[in-house]
Amino acid sequence: MDARVEKIETYAEKLASYVLGLKFTSLPEKVIGHTKLVLMDAIGCAIGSARLNKAWCMAALKMARAQGGAKQSTIWHFGDRVPSLNAAFVNGVFAHALDFSDDLAGVQIGGIVPTTAFAIGEAVGASGKEIIVATVVGYDLAGRLAESMDSQGLYIMGLQPTAMLGGFAAAATAGKLLRLTPPQLTSAFGIVASYAGGTIEFLKEGTDTKRMHPGKCGQSGALAAYLAKGGMTGPRTIFEGDYGIFKAYSDNPNLPKLLEDLGKRFDVLDTSIKPLPMCDGNFAPLEAALAIVRDNGLALDEIESLSFRMIPSLIPYVINFQGETERKYRPITELDAQMSIPYTIAVGLLKDGKVRMEDFHPRNYKNPKIQALADRIAAESAPDLSAGTPRRPITMPAEATLKTKSGRTFQKRIDRHKGDPRNPLSEAELIEKFGVCVKGSLSEAKKQRALGSILSLEKAKDMSKLMRCLVRS
Repeated sequence: MDARVEKIETYAEKLASYVLGLKFTSLPEKVIGHTKLVLMDAIGCAIGSARLNKAWCMAALKMARAQGGAKQSTIWHFGDRVPSLNAAFVNGVFAHALDFSDDLAGVQIGGIVPTTAFAIGEAVGASGKEIIVATVVGYDLAGRLAESMDSQGLYIMGLQPTAMLGGFAAAATAGKLLRLTPPQLTSAFGIVASYAGGTIEFLKEGTDTKRMHPGKCGQSGALAAYLAKGGMTGPRTIFEGDYGIFKAYSDNPNLPKLLEDLGKRFDVLDTSIKPLPMCDGNFAPLEAALAIVRDNGLALDEIESLSFRMIPSLIPYVINFQGETERKYRPITELDAQMSIPYTIAVGLLKDGKVRMEDFHPRNYKNPKIQALADRIAAESAPDLSAGTPRRPITMPAEATLKTKSGRTFQKRIDRHKGDPRNPLSEAELIEKFGVCVKGSLSEAKKQRALGSILSLEKAKDMSKLMRCLVRS
């Protein structure tokens, strides 16, 4: 290699130095507190999914049980102890299985970084402080990559940002906990790029790969970190190289944003935590529709039509996947229903916004009240709504137009839905969500012990006490 090239510090090297150099004492109190809340949320979402025995969850669990191996890390709810890579995978699948985990700039990061941090952290005997810092750097990598690669552009290309970018975040988290050297973590970023991939084709038939993507990112990121620690190398120029991921996958790259305000801003503060178990692109539309109905005292049978204008990247998810709309009006799978604007808005209106996990069970799909209301709902792409909006925090505004049978018309726009970091859920609301998720798995006493351990995580010497609290009673 040319000596002049060797002296140039690459983006991966600069990020590795940041990740490995960040200390707990450098974190503002707000960052520490919020990081504990996102960890709590990920655990709750995972246990909530696991206890329902969803097919995709059980497939992941059966795989891990069949593999056996070293008893390093805990599978939540069930209590199996498995190799850390499999724990990262299984708990990652669990955490995103209900589409209830948080979203950072289009990356469902709550199913990746927290689960990786706990899986690797438990295996190496990490302290609570180390778990918190490792989580912070993972969120930072996810937010920076999503913004600099234009996550919404990836959606429009048919790629899923979670599957494309999440492995790098997990590699940072695992690398921090494994105490890699800067050259090793640089290599881990290069290695995990070989696992970067995933499309949104699952939308066509509502299949389960979306549920799996966060788990595979956690597993591949941790694997890359282990391989780098063992001596394997990866390309230092994986981000900016002629055949790096930016040139390979992004139509609108902005490499300098990878390093913008490095060490001064913490992207964990920019994640959207979901109040409802469904596609968060449907949150603003539902809030707009509910506001019109409530503010004007309308009965649902007065609605002639209800239409929404939405950002373009959401359209394939919620209403029209390459010309196919039937499954959005008549869902067949749970993913169909969770993504669908007609279905989620109809259920949300019928339940006054109180949408729950059980509302997406197949027994509800032929409910005549839901179908009748869904048939009056439509959505269209509105490029002007996304023009100039930030990628981090992700902004998903929506405009609703409701027409009544008597000829009246009402309009409402929502820019920042509940759960958006600029309109956040409170700590009390997040604790309530945790309780809803773990009910039926953890006893009240065990739930309270778990909450106590999570909310005082920085005092923990290792994860053993917390992990015992996360196994079903």
